Amino acid sequence: MVCIFCDGKTQVVNSRLQKKQQQVWRRRKCPNCKNIFTTIERIDYSSSLLIDKIDGKTEHFVKEKLLLSIYSSLGHRKDPVGDSIAITDTIIAKVLKTIKTPLISRNVLIGISTDVLNRFDKTAAVHYKAYHPLKSSN
Repeated sequence: MVCIFCDGKTQVVNSRLQKKQQQVWRRRKCPNCKNIFTTIERIDYSSSLLIDKIDGKTEHFVKEKLLLSIYSSLGHRKDPVGDSIAITDTIIAKVLKTIKTPLISRNVLIGISTDVLNRFDKTAAVHYKAYHPLKSSN
């Protein structure tokens, strides 16, 4: 990786796997300018996962869309932003444990989201479920 300050080549001086967030934290040092900075390496969900839409088409999974829908359901809480980020990370971790292919079923995502929200805040779960109906299997 190149240095963000001088474009020189950097060296990794410390690296730690963060299992819960499914990312790698790295401390980098530039031998040229001697500056130190941190990078975080994580999965790019939008290029790795797909989700089926209610109309039967598929689209790239966008974590931020899930985050916004969770945030909408948690708007009544004291810290809806912090709660939404934590809940979204929990939902994604649970979804990744259940899927065997890059395609996420919309119903699976809604089911897991509702379950996680229900354990955290029943009002938020009811709100989420009202705005995210399950796709019927005809």
